[in-house]
Amino acid sequence: MKVIGPSTTLTAHHVAVLELVGEGMRNAEIAKALQMSVETVKRYLSQSYDRLGAAGRLHAFVRAWQSGQLTLTRPEGEPPVLTDEQVLVLRIWAVGGIRLDVARALDVSESAAEHYEENVLNALAVQQRVVAVRQAFAHQLIDPAGDTLTSLTTPTAAVSGQGHTDSREKAATGRISMRRTVRPVGDAPPNPGHDSGQVLRLGDALRSVRGLVVHLGVLAGLPSTPPLLEVLAGAAPREAAPPVVRLAHQALALGIPCALVMPRAAADPVGAVSVVGLACAWSSAVRQGAGDGTAAYVAAAHQLGVTMDEVLVVCTVDQAPVAAAAGPRQVLTTATVIPRAEPRRAPVPEITERERQIAELAAQGLTVPEIARRFHTGEYFVQNSLACLRRRWAVVDDAHLVARLISASLIDPGRIDAPERLPELDQAGRAVLALICTGTLSAAGARGVGLSLREARAAEAHVVRALSPRRSRTHAAAIALATGTVALAEPPAVPVHLEPKCPQPAR
Repeated sequence: MKVIGPSTTLTAHHVAVLELVGEGMRNAEIAKALQMSVETVKRYLSQSYDRLGAAGRLHAFVRAWQSGQLTLTRPEGEPPVLTDEQVLVLRIWAVGGIRLDVARALDVSESAAEHYEENVLNALAVQQRVVAVRQAFAHQLIDPAGDTLTSLTTPTAAVSGQGHTDSREKAATGRISMRRTVRPVGDAPPNPGHDSGQVLRLGDALRSVRGLVVHLGVLAGLPSTPPLLEVLAGAAPREAAPPVVRLAHQALALGIPCALVMPRAAADPVGAVSVVGLACAWSSAVRQGAGDGTAAYVAAAHQLGVTMDEVLVVCTVDQAPVAAAAGPRQVLTTATVIPRAEPRRAPVPEITERERQIAELAAQGLTVPEIARRFHTGEYFVQNSLACLRRRWAVVDDAHLVARLISASLIDPGRIDAPERLPELDQAGRAVLALICTGTLSAAGARGVGLSLREARAAEAHVVRALSPRRSRTHAAAIALATGTVALAEPPAVPVHLEPKCPQPAR
């Protein structure tokens, strides 16, 4: 999911108001339910818009849900069947779009767009847009990760939704078209430096399906790949993994369940998936039968709780006809690893000795006033120095900055005050520490390690209390790196120019 920003924290009153907004209540109804005045409700809504950067009620509800401050329980019963166009309308609403945006995306007039919007409300049996979007979230029909109005409001976006095909196509053919294609994955591109474009296309393919099925044959013979957690922590470069492994990582990050189809004669499937770091990636595994290998793909989709036209299959070339006979949305084939060019190494940003000293004190858990007193200078100089470092090193906060400086050997980890006996941390705590050190503690990052954002925040508070006597998030990150609790890949060793880049304190 997209990171909303650093100022998204809502109070309990803001959350309560937005929860009732998601139920379709008007201001007067919310005021009555919460026993407050209508003006107070309006004030809380206005504050929520400012904090979330939202354009209106529906947009604020969506952003509060994206930031993990609203929780939705999955309703009972089967989700409604929507067309691609109806799903696209819901996605546009979820990012704050209006009817004009729907018209642009579907390449129709505004009056025709109104009919599309009415059809969405009728399909979900609701009368308000916000309730429709809320139901779409609860049924997992849409996920606005990475969606923007710019990416959605083009005519080509109408065929990239997650629903079924349009009813006009059904009427013309008498059945749902599965748009099956068989494409190779693994052929080296003409220019290895352009391989990132292929990875992006694989991510786009995932966004149009609700399940990923991988044949064990494409994992056989692949080089050893670290687990997903180590990749997220930066201990292993994501680019070093074969494309099928990167595809599985992207599926996990998007919350798409994965199934494994095993050949009938597979002797050690557990070992094969462990070598490529995917031992815990599969929601289910199905072994092919002696007579009908296609049935395994259908069974895998059934165990994932999706239909075959919602599945992306990755298999070997010889399995492609067998998999295609099951009717998946798309079949990708791979037999080799993409040869990759040596990644270009960017130089380490410049840093002055005084900036390094300030960052080192921040790594030890000292506050800005304490650091200012150490240098006999003003707090503004310390704050400005840290801000300059964060901007120059392209980091999100001080914990991320300190982690990068330690990895670049610019801060001596031996100078970090660590507890004599480290507390025992569970898997969630270690995963959250890795996210803190890499600046990826967001809804998407938390989901990538199997946690909700609320669970990740709770684990973050626990590990900070456990590791840092000063209750400092930056100190906890430094301790995690100094003690080896988290290991990050070190940047390339290049000369660092110690030249002043920010204003120096007055003499």
